[in-house]
Amino acid sequence: MSLKKQLERYKKHLNTPEKANPEKSPHAPNDRLTRAVKEAAHALGAELRTLDEQMILVRKTRVPLTALHGRRPLKDIFQAVSLWQTGQIRHPLSAKGLNAQDLLFFDTETTGLSSGAGHMIFLLGCGAIHGDELIITQYFLPGPGHEAAFYYHFLSDVKDLSNLVTFNGKAFDWPRVKTRVAFVRDAVPHLPAFGHFDLLHASRRLWKNQWDSVRLSVVEENILGFHRQNDIPGHMAPFLYFEFLKSPKASLVEGIFRHNADDIKTLLSLYSHLTHLIHFHNIDPHDDEIFALARWSYALGEYATALDMLDQVEAITLTPDTARFVRLRADCLKKVGKLKEALEIYKTLAGQPWVEDPAVLIECAKLYEHFSKDFEQALYYAEKAHQLLLKKTGMSPERLHKVKLDIQKRLNRLREKINVS
Repeated sequence: MSLKKQLERYKKHLNTPEKANPEKSPHAPNDRLTRAVKEAAHALGAELRTLDEQMILVRKTRVPLTALHGRRPLKDIFQAVSLWQTGQIRHPLSAKGLNAQDLLFFDTETTGLSSGAGHMIFLLGCGAIHGDELIITQYFLPGPGHEAAFYYHFLSDVKDLSNLVTFNGKAFDWPRVKTRVAFVRDAVPHLPAFGHFDLLHASRRLWKNQWDSVRLSVVEENILGFHRQNDIPGHMAPFLYFEFLKSPKASLVEGIFRHNADDIKTLLSLYSHLTHLIHFHNIDPHDDEIFALARWSYALGEYATALDMLDQVEAITLTPDTARFVRLRADCLKKVGKLKEALEIYKTLAGQPWVEDPAVLIECAKLYEHFSKDFEQALYYAEKAHQLLLKKTGMSPERLHKVKLDIQKRLNRLREKINVS
């Protein structure tokens, strides 16, 4: 929907009079709306905050950290953050140098999933630790003419925190905050330069092959053991908000506030769980999780850490299902300089009739050429890789062409070395 049509829709919802009163600011709420919003604020237990002639609702909920969210108490966050202080793991989720009180667990509710200017955030949910409580602060926008107040109070409150914890916040929530703040930037504080822990990326790495979806609701049920009761589906939130714009009643949005608060608590619990999982602390990960964690460490260049993680898997028999563990171990050994051990594993893999990966054969060729200086064995494996590549399917034409060129260059070089020797 275009911005013009969206604004026309808002005007209709807000019962804006056809003729504006020239003595009033164009942003001034009419008396009827103001009274209704005040009544809704009282019913929600929210504070009414203003900026000039704009107003927003701010609701604070205090949750004791001894409370359970699913299987474990919220206070696990302290131990999770402390694990990053003592360990040496370099990781995107590392809170090294931070306290649990530095984290801002952040989630939004919007009028639509599109990033267009016609859509806006109407609820900002934040959770921060104060003493032995998680204080959830929710900023609610009662209409589109109040965004300056909306972002002014939010940004003023969170300026002392340093790191966001979100679920898809890097791609969705925070870019939309930036977009909307740009419209009112002259009236609000500057956006802080937050660090950012996005738990969607971690969830995808660990569990995308286990379920059809890694939505937050799926992760919290399967991993945290948290099951929502009488929850408002996410797709219903915009509809209920639009109904609120027409007739501001607390009953229309109470469920949205509750849904958002549950999201905040889930973010805290999920960050704790992921941290304990990465450190193999008080959690017994299954083999698929160990493999995903080791592969993640490998991608980060933490090869020794990946090997330590793979050591947590019980001794395995090489099968098509376990070959990924064996291959990753070989890759890690090669990276840490244990070339002889790596070559033995690559050779074992290459000798399996069900291994049809030219890359394994090329690794054998590389190590025989550059480590063992056995050019004939290197040529043998390079030729096998070339033959396998001729039957290879599923690779893009551009990638296939490049790999063929690389193998051909290797073959030519090896034949020349053999002839010279």
